Amino acid sequence: MSAATFVEVDETLVLLAEARERAERAAKTVAAEGGPDHVVAALEAVDRELLALHRRLLDNTLFHAP
Repeated sequence: MSAATFVEVDETLVLLAEARERAERAAKTVAAEGGPDHVVAALEAVDRELLALHRRLLDNTLFHAP
């Protein structure tokens, strides 16, 4: 993998991680404020899905064994 490719993958991983942190924080905030359960559940689901995407990108790029 070229350096440029690595940078693109790494930047995407960072964005996914930041989005996960935001979704997790939002779910906790909405729950703490007594927000609707369906909104909390949706934010928690997004957090899990972003984690799955992060892992898939890692597995299929940086940890890929040709």
